[in-house]
Amino acid sequence: MKICASIGEKDFGKCRELLSLYSFCEIRGDLCGLSLEEVEELLDINTNIIFTYRFSESGKKISLEQTLLAIEKGVWAVDLDLGVPADYLSNIRKAIAKQSGTKLIISWHSDLMPGLEDLVKIAEDCRKKGADIVKIAPTAKNLEEASRVMRLYFSDVTERDRLIAFAQGEAGRWTRQACLSLGSPISYASAGKATAPGQSSYEETAREVPATFRIGDISQSGLFSRKKHTCVCVPCSKSIVQRAILAAAITNGQCVLRNFEPCEDIKSAIAFVRRCGCVVKVTRDGSSARGEKMLIVRSAGITKWKSFQTAEAGQSALLLRMLLPLCAYASSLRNRTAIASRISVTGSGSLAGRNLASDIQSLKAAGVKCVGTNTLKGTVVPVSLGGASFRRTFTISGKDTSQTVTGLLMVLPLLGHDTNLIVEDASSIPYIDLTVKVLRAFGIRLGYKSEGRTLNFAIEGGQSYSPVDMFLESDWSSASNFLVLGSIAGKFTVKKMETGSSQADERILEVLSQCGTEIKTEKTDRSEFTAVADYRYDTRRQNYPRLANITVDAKNLKAFSFDATDSPDLFPILATLAVYCNGQSRINGVHRLLNKESNRAESILLEFSRMGYSLHIEGDELVIDGKGGKAIGTSEKIFCSSHNDHRIAMAIIICAMLRNRFNAKPAVVFLDDIECIGKSFPTFVERLKINGQ
Repeated sequence: MKICASIGEKDFGKCRELLSLYSFCEIRGDLCGLSLEEVEELLDINTNIIFTYRFSESGKKISLEQTLLAIEKGVWAVDLDLGVPADYLSNIRKAIAKQSGTKLIISWHSDLMPGLEDLVKIAEDCRKKGADIVKIAPTAKNLEEASRVMRLYFSDVTERDRLIAFAQGEAGRWTRQACLSLGSPISYASAGKATAPGQSSYEETAREVPATFRIGDISQSGLFSRKKHTCVCVPCSKSIVQRAILAAAITNGQCVLRNFEPCEDIKSAIAFVRRCGCVVKVTRDGSSARGEKMLIVRSAGITKWKSFQTAEAGQSALLLRMLLPLCAYASSLRNRTAIASRISVTGSGSLAGRNLASDIQSLKAAGVKCVGTNTLKGTVVPVSLGGASFRRTFTISGKDTSQTVTGLLMVLPLLGHDTNLIVEDASSIPYIDLTVKVLRAFGIRLGYKSEGRTLNFAIEGGQSYSPVDMFLESDWSSASNFLVLGSIAGKFTVKKMETGSSQADERILEVLSQCGTEIKTEKTDRSEFTAVADYRYDTRRQNYPRLANITVDAKNLKAFSFDATDSPDLFPILATLAVYCNGQSRINGVHRLLNKESNRAESILLEFSRMGYSLHIEGDELVIDGKGGKAIGTSEKIFCSSHNDHRIAMAIIICAMLRNRFNAKPAVVFLDDIECIGKSFPTFVERLKINGQ
């Protein structure tokens, strides 16, 4: 891989300085405005250069002189626009024929992005003009246009090592990295000021992704090293646990949450309720010395929460959005002095930059007094809450997130009046259903009707939360990783899953069935998980859920279509599934990916391109051209980034584990960070039984 440092400084001294710093450079003659003598002096310093002079009729004479001089000096390549006049091109080609070694790059640039067929034709035209290397670099206005350019590497237009294709502009910045993994001989970076929009600095572009974790091959996994098929249990759903912990903190009494397993987001919720004055401990049930782990939360109720001025949500967006209306309500219960009543809610990591403008708008519509922190990227934390006078009837938009709806639903039953809440254009409706299910487990009554994506809630005021003994469902989001792994690698079972769950990501079974995976659901022997009932705690015992063991068996997978609008967390692992299918798979709901732990759409495009797979965006769909796991690329070592996103990291690990089984040329995949996985599934790598080096 070669990074070419592009020099476009108008100062000759600065050009000379930069040329001596980098071993491989592009001199942009049209931007530098150098004399012929100055160009000659620069070329005497270094000829490992691409000399580029963008053509204009007015500058035809000087551009031809300087380009011919560069060829005479023996530069690595000269770059000509596709549209240069025939006589101009003829002179250059004759000079190159006399000077063996200099390559001819014929390039095409545009502020407009044509369709794929037109891009292919343009690349063919470049080749017909005699290009040794074809360069295609239009400007992309969005991820869809940027991903379109990358499809050239999967066409038959030319050899990949003779194609430089990327998108200019901010939306195409990631393509300048992806093109190198897909076979491009060169990518460009700026030496000094950028010479093109979306161009990163040389130092940023050349910086290698740290090889922190070496992803082991599937053959090295203890899960598949035995002759008979094996199984795994996954942790409890952090979405359910965070809701339940806050509900327990609102309750006046003691709550028992069984099948408990912590992760970073859950720890953040526990830290908050402890700050409120709740007593929280982890223990095991009374069945045996190694009984089922459970969480005990003892609270005097929300009216007795301790006074605090700052609430920390960690990196959990769900926790943050639940805390906003809850803390506003708690603030209203305090005395009315400004210092005592005001509460600031904040977060860390990627959550610190999350745009909360729509959340603030919804809270204000509800009657919450709140102010976010305004930045160039939008309204972010900390959010200052000055209490609330909740309205009896109000309407909010649920387009961007369902989590704000969850926070409001937790507060509204506590008010002194009944409330009618209307949610228009609701997203992730299954997660709202999950909230309703948890609230009902705590004795809360809600009237709930839906008409398409418009939800109507009639909520009785003056209610109180009742103590519960709750079994926490295992997490379908976590299970999806293992179910996809088993569908590709071999017979495998995920144990103790609740069927008919309100968790949106149970729909992974629909996708696997569509792909042709054989799925067997077998009722779980409950005694395997709780040997005897535990009557030590005076709570309402919730009935055991519909637990089942889910077994999947690998088949020849076919492509699928799936609407993930309500299940955006499935996107990364579905991308892994799709590359191992045969045919073109489509996943709808890309708009839900832009405001996650990373820009998840861009992260998927970049990292799966690095691994050699073909995928792009069309409208609101992620489109993956699956070839049964076969990838392009010749690198023996592939370096990927998690983008500090737990779901991206897990999807890359599953994909990389299987890669060598379906590709003749083996490759080792490295990941820069696995600590981010602790956000939802700290024992993920341990349960895969692979060792990273």
